[in-house]
Amino acid sequence: MDYIIMSALVGFNLMLLTISYDIACQWKKTLPERNKKMPKAIRLPLDKFTYQCALPVWHAGSHNEDCQADNGLSFKEGVGKSDGEGVEHDAGRGQRVDSLEDKIDSHNYSKNIGQGEALQRKLIVAISERDCQVEAFKEVSRTVEADVKTAWKQMIKAWLKDPSMPNPYTPSRTDCPSEAEVRLAVKRDEDAALAAGQSPLEGSSATAFLVAGLQIEEAQRRIITQLAGTALVTADREEKLHDWRRALLVKIGKFRELQKRYMPGAAQALLNLETDRDEEAPPPKPEKIKLFMPSQMPSEGADPLRGCVSGLIRMETTLRASQCLNALVTLRARLHAKRHLITFWNANVAGQVQSTKARTLIDQVGERVEASAHKYRRAWEALIGLGGAEEGVKFRELRPEDVQLDGCQHKIICNRALKYIFI
Repeated sequence: MDYIIMSALVGFNLMLLTISYDIACQWKKTLPERNKKMPKAIRLPLDKFTYQCALPVWHAGSHNEDCQADNGLSFKEGVGKSDGEGVEHDAGRGQRVDSLEDKIDSHNYSKNIGQGEALQRKLIVAISERDCQVEAFKEVSRTVEADVKTAWKQMIKAWLKDPSMPNPYTPSRTDCPSEAEVRLAVKRDEDAALAAGQSPLEGSSATAFLVAGLQIEEAQRRIITQLAGTALVTADREEKLHDWRRALLVKIGKFRELQKRYMPGAAQALLNLETDRDEEAPPPKPEKIKLFMPSQMPSEGADPLRGCVSGLIRMETTLRASQCLNALVTLRARLHAKRHLITFWNANVAGQVQSTKARTLIDQVGERVEASAHKYRRAWEALIGLGGAEEGVKFRELRPEDVQLDGCQHKIICNRALKYIFI
């Protein structure tokens, strides 16, 4: 390989060279030492020009994540959206009488005479894709704060100057405050307000009321998930659903008692809902009962509190923002877990029994992915309902096409737009 590349580059005055090679990550390691051992006539002046070695886009998928981040062609300067797969020279003169050599020569010749048509086709696609990529970049940029963008640019410049610096393209696993920690912070604020004499309800906890509502929403979602896609419910499953619904009704009853205290305006909203309901229609199932959290209260009229006690809307906004952030972190982790399971399955699992077990496990992880996505969407809708313009800009709408594996095999990496959930 060394002899072929150096012989091909003899006579060229190079300034910048990009070499795409299936095992470039290993080949580049001792290139300067090997170059010194080559014949003087083909030895390259590596110190007089800039060169970089990269893995072609398709072949990079067989390398681990760290190797892809360090050596992937998509992350190199000056290559644009090239895939690096079709960069080849004709097979040199040699044993043409060999049938295998003849086939390779025919393939190279066909590729060469078809370069004009191939490049024209790629140019047409590239022009149309450019607008999509620019719009996707602008959409993601709007969600990133200015100081974060500045820090990212500095990381990229530092890494390009010194590869030993932290790689900005390595997938991050950013931690965030848990929902329990955020609830504790809100409770401390409430305690401070109570100590200052600002709480209208002495000896009670608005935070506990809101947390109870969030827990009921989660219980409703679990029941709906259990029923989804189930054509036939067994007697045992029906008994479990009955127990869950009964427990949920008890929780909703206690929630309504607290709601009278913290949301006096909810009584009228509940009365209007009952009045509008068809008298002959059966009562809604527990999982379908509308709780009328502050975010679900009608915003018409001059009442900025929406029938709630002072500070309740601000508390729910904080809790919903925490839900969004934690749901995104969980969603990313579960998508990575699903990708790992699929990769392991494809590489190691054989036989019907083992394949069925692996498929069941992947489906279970997929259900948890959908649960995280549903939790995020519900929290995001609540933020919008609360009029949280600032939070609504910080957290974007989660579309179905956003909930997919980062770098999934059926997607062409050169055409893939950056997804909001992986920022």
